[in-house]
Amino acid sequence: MDQNTLEITEQSAVSEFTSIRELVNLALKKEFGENPVPDGLSTGFKSLDKVTGGFRKGQLSCIAVNPGMGKTAFLLSIANNLAIKSNNSVAIFSSERSNLKITNRLIETETGMSLEKLQHGHFKPSERDHMLSLVSSIAKAKIYLDDTPALNVEEFVRKARQLKNNHQVDLIIIDYLELMTVSSQKEETRSEQLYNIVLAIRDVARELNVPIVLFSQMAGGYGMGRQRPGLNNLPPFLGELPDVIMFLHRSDLYPGGESYLGEGKVEVIVGKCNDQSQPVVVPLSFIESIAKFVDFS
Repeated sequence: MDQNTLEITEQSAVSEFTSIRELVNLALKKEFGENPVPDGLSTGFKSLDKVTGGFRKGQLSCIAVNPGMGKTAFLLSIANNLAIKSNNSVAIFSSERSNLKITNRLIETETGMSLEKLQHGHFKPSERDHMLSLVSSIAKAKIYLDDTPALNVEEFVRKARQLKNNHQVDLIIIDYLELMTVSSQKEETRSEQLYNIVLAIRDVARELNVPIVLFSQMAGGYGMGRQRPGLNNLPPFLGELPDVIMFLHRSDLYPGGESYLGEGKVEVIVGKCNDQSQPVVVPLSFIESIAKFVDFS
C-alpha cells in the first residue's frame, strides 16, 4: 500500500468520529426542541413557551384569575423561573401583599419549608448548608419589589421608567389591575378608569420595550364546575388591549367540579396570543405543599 492510499484510509477512519459538541447540540434539540422564545423571555414552563413564545419585549400579557386559583403562587413561580433560575431582572408591583410577605413566600417556595421551620428547625450540617445556598440564591436574585397600596398608574409609569434606566429590568409584573388607581380629576366610571390604566400600562411596555405581565382578579365566577373561562368573561377593554390573555383555571375547586387532568393539575388557557384563532389549553402541575407551579408531569 503506497503512502497516498494510507493517508486516505486514516482520514476516513477519523471522519467516523463525532465531536461531543455535536452530540450535545443534537441531544438538546432532541430533548428540548428548538428555542421557542427567540424574541422573548422564557416563562420557565416549556409547554407554555411553545404556545406563547414566552414574554415578548414590548408586549402586555394579562393573566385573569378567579380568587382561590393560585394567583400569587403562579406569579411567584414566574418570578422564581426568571429571576432566580435564569438570572433575569424582574420587578414586582404588589398592592395586595407587602414586600416582606412576598419575600417570605419566595423563600418558602424555593426551600420547600415554612419560615418557622427554617428559623427553629434542627438541621444536619449538610442540610443547613443546602438551605443557606437556596436562600442565598434568592438574596442574590435581581428582584425589585414595590408594595405601594392603591398604586396609581401615573406613579407606576414613572417607576417603570426608573427601573428600566437604573436596573435594565427584563420583566415587570403587576398584582393586580383592580387595586390600581388614577390621579385624574375627571369624572369617570370605574370601567373607564380601568380602561385608561390598562392603556397606559400597554403604552409603557411598548415605550420601554419590556414585557409586562398584568394580573387581573376577576370578581364573580366564570361559571360552575368544569366550565372554562374565555374572552367573553372579560370586560371588553380587557379583552381588547393586551397582546396576550391567559386564564388560570382549576375546575376541581368548584362545587361538583372535577379536574380534566387529575389532582394537582391546573389549566393555563391561552385565550389570545398573536394570530391564534382558538384558545389553547396548557396543562401545568401545582405542588400544593410548597405552592409552586411546574411543568405538567
